[in-house]
Amino acid sequence: MPGTLPLPFNAHTGRALGPVLDLPAGAAVLDAGCGRGAVARWLAGRGYRVLGIDVELPDEDATAGEADGLELRRADLLELPGADGRFDAVLLFGVLHYAGHPDRVREMLRTVDRLAAPEAPLALNWICDEIPLDHEDAYLPPRALVLNTLRLLGRHPVDVWDRDVRHAHGGSPVHEHRIVYGVWSR
Repeated sequence: MPGTLPLPFNAHTGRALGPVLDLPAGAAVLDAGCGRGAVARWLAGRGYRVLGIDVELPDEDATAGEADGLELRRADLLELPGADGRFDAVLLFGVLHYAGHPDRVREMLRTVDRLAAPEAPLALNWICDEIPLDHEDAYLPPRALVLNTLRLLGRHPVDVWDRDVRHAHGGSPVHEHRIVYGVWSR
């Protein structure tokens, strides 16, 4: 059955999930910034216990409690209660470029590091500042800020790469982003 599930993500996200998929079924995964829960649901369908959180999770996507290994809730990563080191893997996909400030990026990275078990892989992606936006004012975290913060937390890169995307969304003009993907461990 797991091999027949549709993939709710692109090949880059799939590559970043590689170390998570190496964990045994039943491993606890935090999907911080889960959106509507597509990746969280996919992982739960593969036997992982997944907590997906998002500050904008629609009410209809929230689950009342863990069912079939999945719990989705509206929550802010920085206000997430729970035991330190409780997750066997942490995903932070598409979140850092919403931080708005370098200190908040650092705080988010410290938080996911604290919530992760000592050997847990940390998989993330974000829109970095290497291709400036020309149609809106937004904070795009520099690659060096993220890499240095993770290094100071004792994490080393397992696999880091980037991808340039050209698109339009939400009425914006066509524009480009550089998305950095990666996996870090201890």
